Amino acid sequence: RQAIDSVLDAEYQNVFKKSFVAGTKEAIAASKEYSDALASADPVASPFTPANSISMQLKDVAESISARSGLNKKRQTFFVMAGGWDHHSSLDPHPRMLAELSQAISEFQVAMGELGLENKVTLFTASDFGRTLSANGEGSDHGWGGNQIVVGGAVNGKKVYGDYPDLALGSSLDTGRGRFVPTTSVDEYFAELALWMGVSKSNLPLIFPNLNRFYDLSSESPPLGLMNLE
Repeated sequence: RQAIDSVLDAEYQNVFKKSFVAGTKEAIAASKEYSDALASADPVASPFTPANSISMQLKDVAESISARSGLNKKRQTFFVMAGGWDHHSSLDPHPRMLAELSQAISEFQVAMGELGLENKVTLFTASDFGRTLSANGEGSDHGWGGNQIVVGGAVNGKKVYGDYPDLALGSSLDTGRGRFVPTTSVDEYFAELALWMGVSKSNLPLIFPNLNRFYDLSSESPPLGLMNLE
């Protein structure tokens, strides 16, 4: 640490070196602030499955949320990643992966209940593409539409939002090879979540410039109605 500090405390004339040093110092300070906040926060007692990588990522998220007071953050946004869903050659891993996802989300929601934050934390999934209805060998190919999951106490849950498609090749939504046009836009999906996080309706076009193609901003109703916005 002394060796690193000596490098960071040196005087540099080059603007790129100055910028790099400043960024590194900020990162070190933020890391210490984060560690101190975690150390002073109440531990999360709810169990998470060590063998489940999504569970362990969500465990880190839960611990970070528990340290929110020490971090002095009004809002927090976390990203976790679960790869391996690109099943071109075989769909055999699909049931196991869905079970792991379900387990991880369930464990996280229990932890939020333990912290008394189930109504203030929303978990949602996102993906850059869906899958085709037709086969690609023993698996499936890249598609357009896909289902997403939204979980939390503020969610108007136990519902499917959007129009459920006719799962048949050659339907009106099939553009070829079972690649379906989505019936609900990602603009509406994320706009609803943005409203819940406190973004004003007037600022939605700044974040989602294509939203007016799918949602009338003058409407008194929310884009989808999946969140309790009161």
